[in-house]
Amino acid sequence: MYQKGNLLIKLLLEDCWMKKLLILTALLFSSPAFAETTSPKPKVYRPFTYETNCILEAGNQTYDDICKVIETRETGGALRTRNIFSNKWGLTIKGRFDKEKGYMTWDSHNKYEYKWEYKVGGSGWVYVMPGVLLENISWD
Repeated sequence: MYQKGNLLIKLLLEDCWMKKLLILTALLFSSPAFAETTSPKPKVYRPFTYETNCILEAGNQTYDDICKVIETRETGGALRTRNIFSNKWGLTIKGRFDKEKGYMTWDSHNKYEYKWEYKVGGSGWVYVMPGVLLENISWD
């Protein structure tokens, strides 16, 4: 009786070319070295950019501007990041969703990250940080 390894060698050494071809083909396609592997694709978040009215409150005075807003959203539509820029005031506000802390905000005035819940500031206006309102932005 032949063992498995000896049987394979015996089959390869015989004259039957069809058996040789079949065995070589089976070895070629079953070998993990030739298996095609694919790495998972990284998530791509496409930014959505728009401009909207914004107001800066300073004491009893208000100053208006047009702010540029850049958002990225999850595949299901939930807000992932929101960056707000005002060239007139030299202000940058960066918001991001953190799974443990919730929605976190950083601004170029305070220069640290803090938790900020958006607040209604009138009809169609929302506070995105203390003293800064944006018009017609979503809360999610």
